[in-house]
Amino acid sequence: MAKTTSLELPHLDIISAEPDELDIFSESQIMDSISPESQIMDTISPEPDIMDSISSEPRLVDVISPEQFVRRSSYRRSVTPSRGGVGTRGTGSYKRQTSCRVTPPPDAIDDDLEPSAPPLELMDKVRGYESASFEAIAIPPPLLTSPQKPEGENPRSPLPSIPHLTEKQARDALIKQISSHCCYGTGAARDMAITEIKHSLAFHYTLETFTEKRTTCWAYEPYTGGAIGKSKTGEAPFAWDVPAKPPTYFKNHASELEVPFTASVKICHVCGGVGRKRCNTCSGKGWSSCFHCHGAGVNPVAIRTEAKECLHCTGSGQRKCWKCNGDGMAVCKACSGTGQIKCFIRLTIKWTNHMDDHVVDQVGSLSDDKIRSATGEVVCQEEDISLLPLTHFPDTTVSMASAQLLQKHENEVPDEKVLKQRHQVSIVPVTALSYKWRNREGQFHVYGYEQRVYAPKYPQKCFCCCCVIL
Repeated sequence: MAKTTSLELPHLDIISAEPDELDIFSESQIMDSISPESQIMDTISPEPDIMDSISSEPRLVDVISPEQFVRRSSYRRSVTPSRGGVGTRGTGSYKRQTSCRVTPPPDAIDDDLEPSAPPLELMDKVRGYESASFEAIAIPPPLLTSPQKPEGENPRSPLPSIPHLTEKQARDALIKQISSHCCYGTGAARDMAITEIKHSLAFHYTLETFTEKRTTCWAYEPYTGGAIGKSKTGEAPFAWDVPAKPPTYFKNHASELEVPFTASVKICHVCGGVGRKRCNTCSGKGWSSCFHCHGAGVNPVAIRTEAKECLHCTGSGQRKCWKCNGDGMAVCKACSGTGQIKCFIRLTIKWTNHMDDHVVDQVGSLSDDKIRSATGEVVCQEEDISLLPLTHFPDTTVSMASAQLLQKHENEVPDEKVLKQRHQVSIVPVTALSYKWRNREGQFHVYGYEQRVYAPKYPQKCFCCCCVIL
């Protein structure tokens, strides 16, 4: 009788194993899936008819190393064929099969929850950031001196002359506008009698305040190596001492920076430094129901009268988990498998352009939106870090609007630093023309330097639609 050799399987260090080279399982999983008599044999369970043909004589055991054993080992549940060729779910343990990446089902979603922030007690104490948390906190800017009012009043500059539109120019503009509408006739524009022409100016005042806002909060990311910077003085700079400039003025931008000398390396608070955690998709089982047969093990579309076993799961009704590939353990999201995280103070800088305007129409016949969209002439423009109201402008309504909007911007941005302000006044020429056509009287307007026309009650139009000459 041949002499048998017994071997004890040493403890396997599952953390140090490389995931790209071998499938990782706990020692208890491996020992449960292997019978005591053949712990280091190729353990695919033979079928009953094959067992009858195996000799009862004992044979020598092929000795393999633990690394080879783990590399060759992956699992599936055994299937016991039933009569009629229908595969039924067996009660055996996982058996070895070729390891490969499992394709996720069509309705698969990543159900791993976003890791929570580490406790604040683990964060280092940083001077100037004692109240920092994982929620963004606005840092007030340093106080700035208000602009000084000049000693003498600036003289009021005269307004430019109003461009006078002739009757021919107004009629040509009306005909050009009407020709672009299919529902209007040009006969009225050609034959109407212009009875009165009134020229006026509309003012469009615009104020822009370009500000910078800084917020700080604790943040963390996977630590992938590299040196952690330390200050020679041992102190981190304050939020408003970190140098940063906007890419362009009067445009919205945002930037995120790491405050220098605030970083530190900590053990991952989610996995405890292991780098892996239980897979949420399969709850650590390593398998899930086959999405083709919904766990029945039988092909739902049978060509013949007898049922066919599912080809995707070979009748077991189960497949390896697509997320963990049957391991039951997934990579920790918080540390990306490194087991360590880098904690630091994050500085978020937002540059915002606050804009307001005010329209003054001396006649009041056109809406503010029409004046805003028209082309005007800029007659006054100022730009500085901080501005004073336009007290020297000839129109007092514009001066009052300037003072009100400047005060409004100052009240709206208490936690923001004003980098620049600019305001300007544009004048838009407006001409109101009264006409008479076939005993019907009306009025239309020509405004802007591009000579736009507004004639909502044009007399010659069809009533099939609601077109309006804007």
